[in-house]
Amino acid sequence: MKNLSLTLFLILSLNIFLAQVVYAATPNEISRGASYAIGLLGIATLAVSTYLFVVIFQPEKF
Repeated sequence: MKNLSLTLFLILSLNIFLAQVVYAATPNEISRGASYAIGLLGIATLAVSTYLFVVIFQPEKF
């Protein structure tokens, strides 16, 4: 449970920094909340891609 808590904390911390980059790179047309959602979506996409890469090349672990 401790590893899960640490992982979630690191992901949310990364999202804070990533959302600021997205918010600064776009014009003022999107809200701050939308930039946080875009950052979280990017992190989730990267996590799923990494998981699928591992599952495809090391199927005996699963």
